Amino acid sequence: MTGKARSRADDTPGVLILDPDLPEAHRRAMAARPALLPPPPRPAWGGRTGGDVLAALAVSAPAAFLPLVVALARRGRHPVLVGAAALLQAALLGVWIGYGFAAFFLSCLAVQAIAAVALLALAGESPVAAYGRRHDGRYVHARMLEPVDAALLERTAQATGIVLGSPLDADGLLDGVANRVTLPRQAWEIAETLTELTRLRREQDAARTGHVTERICAVLSSQQEALTVATRALARRVSALEEYARRTEEAQAVYAEWRTLQDLAEDGDAYRELLSRTVRDPLAADEVGLLSERAIQLREALRDSVEQARQAGLDLLSKEG
Repeated sequence: MTGKARSRADDTPGVLILDPDLPEAHRRAMAARPALLPPPPRPAWGGRTGGDVLAALAVSAPAAFLPLVVALARRGRHPVLVGAAALLQAALLGVWIGYGFAAFFLSCLAVQAIAAVALLALAGESPVAAYGRRHDGRYVHARMLEPVDAALLERTAQATGIVLGSPLDADGLLDGVANRVTLPRQAWEIAETLTELTRLRREQDAARTGHVTERICAVLSSQQEALTVATRALARRVSALEEYARRTEEAQAVYAEWRTLQDLAEDGDAYRELLSRTVRDPLAADEVGLLSERAIQLREALRDSVEQARQAGLDLLSKEG
Protein backbone atom coordinates (compact mmCIF):
# COMPACT_ATOMS: atom_id res chain seq x y z
CA MET A 1 0.00 0.00 0.00
CA THR A 2 1.47 3.34 -1.00
CA GLY A 3 1.93 6.21 1.47
CA LYS A 4 -0.59 8.32 -0.43
CA ALA A 5 -3.21 5.58 -0.36
CA ARG A 6 -2.59 4.93 3.32
CA SER A 7 -3.05 8.62 4.07
CA ARG A 8 -6.37 8.74 2.22
CA ALA A 9 -7.60 5.64 4.01
CA ASP A 10 -6.67 7.13 7.39
CA ASP A 11 -8.64 10.25 6.53
CA THR A 12 -11.80 8.22 5.83
CA PRO A 13 -14.64 8.87 8.30
CA GLY A 14 -14.93 6.37 11.11
CA VAL A 15 -17.22 3.90 9.35
CA LEU A 16 -17.35 0.56 11.13
CA ILE A 17 -19.29 -2.60 10.26
CA LEU A 18 -19.47 -5.39 12.83
CA ASP A 19 -20.24 -9.09 12.67
CA PRO A 20 -23.90 -9.29 13.80
CA ASP A 21 -23.08 -12.43 15.81
CA LEU A 22 -20.77 -10.56 18.20
CA PRO A 23 -21.99 -10.24 21.81
CA GLU A 24 -24.38 -7.31 21.98
CA ALA A 25 -22.49 -5.54 24.77
CA HIS A 26 -19.25 -5.75 22.79
CA ARG A 27 -20.99 -4.55 19.62
CA ARG A 28 -22.37 -1.50 21.39
CA ALA A 29 -19.02 -0.59 22.96
CA MET A 30 -17.11 -1.01 19.70
CA ALA A 31 -19.71 0.91 17.67
CA ALA A 32 -19.63 3.76 20.18
CA ARG A 33 -15.85 4.25 19.82
CA PRO A 34 -14.84 3.14 16.32
CA ALA A 35 -11.76 5.38 16.38
CA LEU A 36 -10.10 2.88 18.76
CA LEU A 37 -10.30 0.13 16.13
CA PRO A 38 -8.27 -1.60 14.93
CA PRO A 39 -6.22 -1.55 18.15
CA PRO A 40 -2.43 -1.46 18.36
CA PRO A 41 -0.54 -4.59 19.47
CA ARG A 42 -1.17 -5.60 23.06
CA PRO A 43 0.73 -3.10 25.25
CA ALA A 44 2.74 -4.02 28.32
CA TRP A 45 0.97 -3.72 31.67
CA GLY A 46 -2.36 -3.24 29.92
CA GLY A 47 -1.24 0.09 28.49
CA ARG A 48 -0.44 1.54 31.91
CA THR A 49 2.61 3.80 32.14
CA GLY A 50 4.73 5.39 34.84
CA GLY A 51 2.63 8.50 34.40
CA ASP A 52 -0.48 6.50 35.33
CA VAL A 53 1.21 5.34 38.53
CA LEU A 54 2.18 8.89 39.49
CA ALA A 55 -1.30 10.18 38.67
CA ALA A 56 -2.91 7.44 40.78
CA LEU A 57 -0.70 8.32 43.75
CA ALA A 58 -1.30 12.05 43.31
CA VAL A 59 -5.09 11.68 43.15
CA SER A 60 -5.35 9.06 45.91
CA ALA A 61 -3.43 11.12 48.50
CA PRO A 62 -5.97 13.93 48.98
CA ALA A 63 -8.82 11.44 48.51
CA ALA A 64 -7.48 9.43 51.45
CA PHE A 65 -6.75 12.28 53.87
CA LEU A 66 -9.62 14.60 52.93
CA PRO A 67 -12.23 12.43 51.15
CA LEU A 68 -15.17 14.72 51.93
CA VAL A 69 -13.40 17.80 50.57
CA VAL A 70 -12.44 15.96 47.39
CA ALA A 71 -16.01 14.68 46.89
CA LEU A 72 -17.49 18.16 47.37
CA ALA A 73 -14.93 19.68 44.98
CA ARG A 74 -15.93 17.38 42.10
CA ARG A 75 -18.07 18.76 39.32
CA GLY A 76 -21.54 17.25 39.27
CA ARG A 77 -20.94 15.62 42.63
CA HIS A 78 -23.10 12.58 43.27
CA PRO A 79 -25.04 12.39 46.57
CA VAL A 80 -24.04 8.76 47.15
CA LEU A 81 -20.38 9.59 46.61
CA VAL A 82 -20.59 12.57 48.96
CA GLY A 83 -22.33 10.43 51.58
CA ALA A 84 -19.69 7.71 51.37
CA ALA A 85 -16.91 10.31 51.58
CA ALA A 86 -18.57 11.85 54.64
CA LEU A 87 -18.74 8.47 56.38
CA LEU A 88 -15.10 7.76 55.56
CA GLN A 89 -14.06 11.19 56.80
CA ALA A 90 -15.97 10.64 60.06
CA ALA A 91 -14.36 7.21 60.50
CA LEU A 92 -10.86 8.64 60.01
CA LEU A 93 -11.55 11.45 62.48
CA GLY A 94 -12.85 8.84 64.91
CA VAL A 95 -9.58 6.94 64.61
CA TRP A 96 -7.65 10.16 65.30
CA ILE A 97 -9.74 11.03 68.35
CA GLY A 98 -9.79 7.50 69.73
CA TYR A 99 -6.29 6.25 68.91
CA GLY A 100 -4.18 9.31 68.15
CA PHE A 101 -2.55 10.91 65.13
CA ALA A 102 -0.22 7.99 64.36
CA ALA A 103 -3.15 5.59 63.95
CA PHE A 104 -4.98 8.21 61.85
CA PHE A 105 -1.99 8.66 59.57
CA LEU A 106 -1.53 4.94 59.07
CA SER A 107 -5.23 4.51 58.35
CA CYS A 108 -5.06 7.25 55.70
CA LEU A 109 -2.05 5.55 54.10
CA ALA A 110 -4.01 2.30 53.92
CA VAL A 111 -6.96 4.08 52.29
CA GLN A 112 -4.56 5.81 49.88
CA ALA A 113 -3.02 2.46 48.87
CA ILE A 114 -6.46 0.97 48.18
CA ALA A 115 -7.51 4.05 46.18
CA ALA A 116 -4.27 4.09 44.19
CA VAL A 117 -4.67 0.42 43.25
CA ALA A 118 -8.28 1.04 42.20
CA LEU A 119 -7.33 4.06 40.09
CA LEU A 120 -4.46 2.17 38.49
CA ALA A 121 -6.81 -0.70 37.67
CA LEU A 122 -9.09 1.75 35.84
CA ALA A 123 -6.15 3.23 33.90
CA GLY A 124 -4.62 1.82 30.73
CA GLU A 125 -6.18 1.15 27.37
CA SER A 126 -9.88 1.19 26.68
CA PRO A 127 -11.83 -2.09 26.88
CA VAL A 128 -12.79 -1.41 23.25
CA ALA A 129 -9.18 -2.05 22.22
CA ALA A 130 -9.23 -5.34 24.08
CA TYR A 131 -12.48 -6.25 22.31
CA GLY A 132 -10.84 -5.35 19.02
CA ARG A 133 -8.00 -7.83 19.58
CA ARG A 134 -10.35 -10.47 20.94
CA HIS A 135 -12.69 -10.19 17.95
CA ASP A 136 -10.02 -9.69 15.31
CA GLY A 137 -11.51 -10.47 11.91
CA ARG A 138 -15.08 -9.86 13.05
CA TYR A 139 -15.21 -6.15 12.28
CA VAL A 140 -14.14 -3.93 9.39
CA HIS A 141 -13.17 -0.29 9.78
CA ALA A 142 -12.82 1.98 6.78
CA ARG A 143 -9.21 2.76 7.64
CA MET A 144 -8.38 -0.93 7.24
CA LEU A 145 -9.31 -0.80 3.54
CA GLU A 146 -7.98 0.65 0.34
CA PRO A 147 -9.75 3.92 -0.61
CA VAL A 148 -11.93 2.35 -3.32
CA ASP A 149 -13.09 -0.35 -0.90
CA ALA A 150 -13.49 2.10 1.99
CA ALA A 151 -15.85 4.16 -0.18
CA LEU A 152 -18.06 1.11 -0.79
CA LEU A 153 -18.02 0.31 2.94
CA GLU A 154 -19.16 3.84 3.73
CA ARG A 155 -22.00 3.64 1.20
CA THR A 156 -23.08 0.31 2.66
CA ALA A 157 -23.13 1.63 6.21
CA GLN A 158 -25.02 4.76 5.18
CA ALA A 159 -27.72 2.88 3.26
CA THR A 160 -28.17 0.34 6.05
CA GLY A 161 -28.42 3.11 8.62
CA ILE A 162 -31.11 4.92 6.61
CA VAL A 163 -33.36 1.86 6.53
CA LEU A 164 -32.80 0.76 10.13
CA GLY A 165 -33.28 4.32 11.39
CA SER A 166 -36.49 4.88 9.46
CA PRO A 167 -39.81 5.28 11.32
CA LEU A 168 -41.28 3.02 8.65
CA ASP A 169 -39.18 0.14 9.90
CA ALA A 170 -39.71 1.03 13.56
CA ASP A 171 -43.49 1.15 13.08
CA GLY A 172 -43.56 -2.16 11.19
CA LEU A 173 -44.67 -0.83 7.79
CA LEU A 174 -41.86 -2.71 6.04
CA ASP A 175 -43.21 -5.95 7.48
CA GLY A 176 -42.23 -8.11 4.54
CA VAL A 177 -38.52 -7.46 5.06
CA ALA A 178 -36.78 -8.61 8.25
CA ASN A 179 -34.48 -5.60 8.23
CA ARG A 180 -33.13 -6.01 11.76
CA VAL A 181 -31.80 -9.44 10.84
CA THR A 182 -31.08 -9.37 7.13
CA LEU A 183 -29.52 -5.93 6.66
CA PRO A 184 -26.76 -6.28 9.28
CA ARG A 185 -25.86 -9.66 7.82
CA GLN A 186 -25.79 -8.30 4.28
CA ALA A 187 -23.66 -5.37 5.39
CA TRP A 188 -21.27 -7.77 7.11
CA GLU A 189 -21.02 -9.98 4.01
CA ILE A 190 -20.17 -6.91 1.94
CA ALA A 191 -17.57 -5.82 4.51
CA GLU A 192 -15.94 -9.27 4.48
CA THR A 193 -15.74 -9.19 0.68
CA LEU A 194 -14.23 -5.71 0.76
CA THR A 195 -11.60 -6.94 3.21
CA GLU A 196 -10.63 -9.70 0.80
CA LEU A 197 -10.51 -7.27 -2.12
CA THR A 198 -8.20 -4.98 -0.16
CA ARG A 199 -5.94 -7.90 0.75
CA LEU A 200 -5.64 -8.93 -2.91
CA ARG A 201 -5.01 -5.33 -4.02
CA ARG A 202 -2.17 -5.01 -1.54
CA GLU A 203 -0.71 -8.32 -2.67
CA GLN A 204 -0.71 -6.98 -6.21
CA ASP A 205 0.95 -3.74 -5.13
CA ALA A 206 3.65 -5.73 -3.35
CA ALA A 207 4.19 -7.95 -6.40
CA ARG A 208 4.60 -4.93 -8.66
CA THR A 209 7.37 -3.49 -6.51
CA GLY A 210 9.72 -6.39 -7.27
CA HIS A 211 11.24 -7.57 -10.52
CA VAL A 212 8.29 -7.80 -12.90
CA THR A 213 8.87 -9.99 -15.93
CA GLU A 214 6.60 -10.23 -18.93
CA ARG A 215 4.97 -13.41 -17.62
CA ILE A 216 4.46 -11.92 -14.17
CA CYS A 217 2.96 -8.83 -15.78
CA ALA A 218 0.51 -10.99 -17.73
CA VAL A 219 -0.57 -12.81 -14.56
CA LEU A 220 -0.93 -9.53 -12.67
CA SER A 221 -3.01 -8.07 -15.49
CA SER A 222 -5.33 -11.09 -15.40
CA GLN A 223 -5.67 -10.80 -11.62
CA GLN A 224 -6.34 -7.08 -11.89
CA GLU A 225 -9.14 -7.75 -14.36
CA ALA A 226 -10.65 -10.24 -11.90
CA LEU A 227 -10.47 -7.63 -9.15
CA THR A 228 -12.18 -5.10 -11.39
CA VAL A 229 -15.01 -7.50 -12.24
CA ALA A 230 -15.48 -8.44 -8.58
CA THR A 231 -15.50 -4.79 -7.52
CA ARG A 232 -18.13 -3.92 -10.12
CA ALA A 233 -20.33 -6.82 -8.99
CA LEU A 234 -20.05 -5.73 -5.37
CA ALA A 235 -20.77 -2.13 -6.34
CA ARG A 236 -24.00 -3.28 -8.00
CA ARG A 237 -24.97 -5.02 -4.77
CA VAL A 238 -24.29 -1.84 -2.82
CA SER A 239 -26.32 0.13 -5.37
CA ALA A 240 -29.28 -2.21 -4.82
CA LEU A 241 -29.00 -1.56 -1.09
CA GLU A 242 -28.90 2.18 -1.77
CA GLU A 243 -32.01 1.89 -3.97
CA TYR A 244 -33.82 0.26 -1.07
CA ALA A 245 -32.68 3.10 1.19
CA ARG A 246 -33.81 5.71 -1.37
CA ARG A 247 -37.26 4.13 -1.66
CA THR A 248 -37.48 4.02 2.11
CA GLU A 249 -36.62 7.73 2.36
CA GLU A 250 -39.27 8.61 -0.20
CA ALA A 251 -41.91 6.63 1.66
CA GLN A 252 -40.73 8.12 4.93
CA ALA A 253 -41.35 11.65 3.63
CA VAL A 254 -44.94 10.71 2.70
CA TYR A 255 -45.36 8.96 6.04
CA ALA A 256 -44.25 12.05 7.95
CA GLU A 257 -46.70 14.22 6.00
CA TRP A 258 -49.50 11.70 6.56
CA ARG A 259 -48.87 11.60 10.31
CA THR A 260 -48.88 15.39 10.46
CA LEU A 261 -52.18 15.47 8.59
CA GLN A 262 -53.60 12.88 10.95
CA ASP A 263 -52.73 15.14 13.87
CA LEU A 264 -54.41 18.04 12.13
CA ALA A 265 -57.47 15.94 11.35
CA GLU A 266 -57.96 15.29 15.04
CA ASP A 267 -58.76 18.98 15.39
CA GLY A 268 -61.26 18.84 12.52
CA ASP A 269 -64.28 19.34 14.79
CA ALA A 270 -62.76 22.45 16.30
CA TYR A 271 -62.11 23.93 12.83
CA ARG A 272 -65.60 22.98 11.66
CA GLU A 273 -67.12 24.76 14.62
CA LEU A 274 -64.92 27.79 14.07
CA LEU A 275 -65.84 28.04 10.39
CA SER A 276 -69.55 27.54 11.06
CA ARG A 277 -69.42 30.52 13.39
CA THR A 278 -67.68 32.83 10.97
CA VAL A 279 -68.70 31.83 7.41
CA ARG A 280 -71.57 30.14 5.60
CA ASP A 281 -72.05 26.45 6.32
CA PRO A 282 -71.28 25.31 2.73
CA LEU A 283 -67.88 27.02 2.89
CA ALA A 284 -67.18 25.43 6.25
CA ALA A 285 -68.02 22.01 4.85
CA ASP A 286 -65.78 22.62 1.81
CA GLU A 287 -62.80 23.67 3.93
CA VAL A 288 -63.07 20.66 6.22
CA GLY A 289 -63.73 18.38 3.27
CA LEU A 290 -60.43 19.41 1.70
CA LEU A 291 -58.63 18.15 4.76
CA SER A 292 -60.33 14.75 4.53
CA GLU A 293 -59.69 14.54 0.79
CA ARG A 294 -56.01 15.30 1.27
CA ALA A 295 -55.82 12.64 3.98
CA ILE A 296 -57.27 10.06 1.59
CA GLN A 297 -54.82 11.06 -1.17
CA LEU A 298 -51.88 10.87 1.20
CA ARG A 299 -52.99 7.50 2.49
CA GLU A 300 -52.99 6.14 -1.06
CA ALA A 301 -49.62 7.75 -1.79
CA LEU A 302 -48.24 6.31 1.43
CA ARG A 303 -49.51 2.85 0.55
CA ASP A 304 -47.84 3.04 -2.87
CA SER A 305 -44.56 4.42 -1.50
CA VAL A 306 -44.34 1.82 1.26
CA GLU A 307 -45.11 -0.96 -1.22
CA GLN A 308 -42.34 0.27 -3.52
CA ALA A 309 -39.88 0.34 -0.61
CA ARG A 310 -40.95 -3.14 0.51
CA GLN A 311 -40.59 -4.45 -3.01
CA ALA A 312 -37.08 -2.96 -3.28
CA GLY A 313 -36.17 -4.73 -0.03
CA LEU A 314 -37.65 -8.04 -1.18
CA ASP A 315 -35.84 -7.73 -4.52
CA LEU A 316 -32.61 -7.19 -2.61
CA LEU A 317 -33.21 -10.34 -0.59
CA SER A 318 -34.14 -12.40 -3.64
CA LYS A 319 -30.93 -11.38 -5.41
CA GLU A 320 -28.87 -12.49 -2.44
CA GLY A 321 -30.87 -15.65 -1.92
